[in-house]
Amino acid sequence: MSIPSQKVSSSNKLIYQRLKQAIDLNLRRQIFIAACDDLCLRDCLAARLQTELAAESAGSDPRSPLNYPRFVSLELDLSDPNPWGSIAAWLSQHPPPQNRGSYSRLPGFQILGAEHLTRHSAAVQWSFLSYLRDIEANLQLCESTLLLWVSRPWLSSIEQSAPEFWHWRTGVFEFEGEPTPAKEDFGHFEDFGNSGDLRNLRDSGDFGNQLLISSLSGQSPIPDEQFPISYPPSPAPDSKSVQLADDEQSPISHSPSPAPDSKSVQLADLVLAAASEDLAAENNPASEENFLPLQTLQYIELLQEHQCCSEALALAYHGLGNYYRDRILGGDVSEQNLTIAIRAIEQVIAYLDVDTNSQQNQPLTEECARLIAQLTENLTQYAQESHSLPPISDLLNDLGTLYWMLSRDRTQHNASDPVSSLERSIALYLEGLNRTDAETVPQTRVRLNKNLGIASADLARYRDKTENLQHAVAAYQQALLDLDPAVEPQQYAAAQNNLATAYWNLAQDGEPIVYLKSAIAAYTQALSCYSPEREPLNYAGVQNNLGTACWNLAQHEPSEPLLVRAISAYREALKYRTRELVPAAAAATYNNLGTAYWHLANQFQQQKQGRTESLQQAITAYEAALDIAGELDRTQLTFDALAARNNLGLAHYQLATDPNFAANKVAQTSHLEAALHHQLQVCAEWGQHLNDKGLTYGDKLNLQAAANSQAADSRQTALSYIVKTIRAFYSECGLPGQNLALSKVPGDLLPEILRRL
Repeated sequence: MSIPSQKVSSSNKLIYQRLKQAIDLNLRRQIFIAACDDLCLRDCLAARLQTELAAESAGSDPRSPLNYPRFVSLELDLSDPNPWGSIAAWLSQHPPPQNRGSYSRLPGFQILGAEHLTRHSAAVQWSFLSYLRDIEANLQLCESTLLLWVSRPWLSSIEQSAPEFWHWRTGVFEFEGEPTPAKEDFGHFEDFGNSGDLRNLRDSGDFGNQLLISSLSGQSPIPDEQFPISYPPSPAPDSKSVQLADDEQSPISHSPSPAPDSKSVQLADLVLAAASEDLAAENNPASEENFLPLQTLQYIELLQEHQCCSEALALAYHGLGNYYRDRILGGDVSEQNLTIAIRAIEQVIAYLDVDTNSQQNQPLTEECARLIAQLTENLTQYAQESHSLPPISDLLNDLGTLYWMLSRDRTQHNASDPVSSLERSIALYLEGLNRTDAETVPQTRVRLNKNLGIASADLARYRDKTENLQHAVAAYQQALLDLDPAVEPQQYAAAQNNLATAYWNLAQDGEPIVYLKSAIAAYTQALSCYSPEREPLNYAGVQNNLGTACWNLAQHEPSEPLLVRAISAYREALKYRTRELVPAAAAATYNNLGTAYWHLANQFQQQKQGRTESLQQAITAYEAALDIAGELDRTQLTFDALAARNNLGLAHYQLATDPNFAANKVAQTSHLEAALHHQLQVCAEWGQHLNDKGLTYGDKLNLQAAANSQAADSRQTALSYIVKTIRAFYSECGLPGQNLALSKVPGDLLPEILRRL
């Protein structure tokens, strides 16, 4: 009896270490499921997990706020089994520290007690599954890791009856142990059936947000008192971009398979190289999972030797592709993994096409049947459990999105051309659409059209911008024809947002008024399908984009109502884009709000009091943006903080020189001092930029020289603003005012300033 016991103990120990390491990565929005029937063992593991994570975080960073937990255990409320509500309630009672900055994140949560739901009514059980199905909406509320502890019967029920939650899982960890109690705890559960949803692959770098709303890269400071603004980005493929079907698959026929070709040999070489690297990696113990790709290659070789049917080979290659797909889902989005997954699915399609074009069938031999059974028995995690494969349109969608992901890989080891990858992705989506028919489920056409629009918009960044953006618009419009906003409001809103962003990008090159009006209409449609209570961050993101489109249109058709509408949209967005939840996004929206107020003050000056109030509101918004930005790393920002500081200084200068402030010398001097303070900071930063940028050799030389030239020009512009402000000191406050201003100027700048004065 000691040998089996030791095996169980050793296995559970290994599983626990993997679970702890996965949580310890501290990635955003990770969904883990842990299954354990032994409740005593479960309680010990959960307590140990919380204790060890808390102990490791205690001394991790001295700058992080103290006494704020890294990992929290919550018991499921059986009267209202809403795990998202439990997390929200805990966060409301324990708000994150205000000064946490970039050093800490929201804690991870583990939810216990789901096994007790079996003693409650079917209605309560169904409500729990319903809450899990709402994962896409609730994931936007926080960035926390979630670990859900369940029993094995509940694990199976979640997979079948809450496919949305199951598809978003990052990992499943099954511990060995006898059920406790034996039967009563699992006897009353009703099987609500499989909804028929399909398994989806998502880009883990993009946390599943279908909108991916933020701001574009910040603009450089623009002279002549023109302000930059942060813009909506081109969308990325939605979280359900690669679809791999589990059910509703056509059975295998038995066409003869072709002989191995050069592509299968190249794929085998890639897999062998990747497996060798994995096994040679430090701190990576050899496990059964590490050998799965090698075992699959052996099965493929046996199938080819026995000339088994092409469908059997397609099934084996699909299992190999699924293995590397799961690695990509786990965050290892390397060129190597993407390439292997791509080559494997290409082999699947090739063998299916051989079957389609074959004019003869051969019976399934006994040896081939034995090999297939062995394959499905040993590789059920990555091979289809039945002798069937997804529809060809789904496979083409998978392949197209993997190529899209390859185009987005910007690591130094990736030598692939993003343009060729995007062209291949677009061709595959189009072929997938051509393979659809009247019996194809609408969701497949929607997914293909949406992804086609996304890839076309990405290709527009590299060439034929207008043409490719128009293709993107057409694809999004086609997707919207298959979407019912009443049935699929989130999908409909995501497509409308992507359509609006494509219109916005078209407006930057020509016919701005027409395209911006279309963008505003599409953003408005998207907002009609979002509830700020259920999807606050999606709702806030579209409001931010709507505000930017209105602001942009006001630059072509000066209109006070348009700017007022932009301001209203930004303020509505900031109700949900808080610095506690999404600090970088909040800072970008505050920057946009300040710019909109500045333009309102300077374009519509009929009422002097209104102009003064707008300038004051602009100052408040810019200060908020810079205050949040000061707590973040510069790489997290989606706008130019230096430009925002320059804008803040100009707003102070304009307010100080406004006639309404002539009688209030104290306020006037205060605003001039603030203007000079921010302008000196801008000048110092550009000077530091020049000092830090040394010229490099080779192809980077001209690019570096251009960057230095821009920095020099920006510094000269900042100096001109400083001189202008010092003159205002003299004009408004006389010689004492000028002396006060000069006393604040660093000594190394005085020669240049005095020469200009």
